[in-house]
Amino acid sequence: MAKFYVFRGRKVLWNLLIIVMVIVALVYIFRVEDGVDSGQEVLSEGESGTSQVVLVEPVTVRSVPTKYSEYKLERERMRSRQVELLQNLAYDGSTDRERKEQAQIDLQTLIERISRETEIENLLKAQGYLDALVLLDQEAITVVVPVTLVREEAARIGELVHRLTGIRLERITIVDETSRV
Repeated sequence: MAKFYVFRGRKVLWNLLIIVMVIVALVYIFRVEDGVDSGQEVLSEGESGTSQVVLVEPVTVRSVPTKYSEYKLERERMRSRQVELLQNLAYDGSTDRERKEQAQIDLQTLIERISRETEIENLLKAQGYLDALVLLDQEAITVVVPVTLVREEAARIGELVHRLTGIRLERITIVDETSRV
């Protein structure tokens, strides 16, 4: 007799998320940087040629929360709620077929928008704009950077966004530190 297992999407997703978080935590806890464990004694040469033992302590570097990172966190919370609501509608047995199909389409659109925004934000981060925000709409896009831009930098950002999204340049708005919205 063959056994079949039915996986419920939401349960599997949460279990996978928990497993990934545990793995990341374990890797973070047990990682060793540059061959030196935290709290380890290291032999080092002094200026006068004498040897000295130095105790290496761990250093925690955290980014300072900015209004941009706080906005991103709030945006992620809202998007998570939207995704959950759409998943509930799309996979609920009591929802009518048309409503399910629309929820699936909306869910796919939302996920594509989230991934496109994240992709552009990561590319801008790689170019040195660490707290860049990207807000993508069906017809337009807004990029917010926490620095003052010169014309060439704004043009470079606009071209990058145009190339990745296909949105016309006149539909791309770039807001920098000195802009008034």
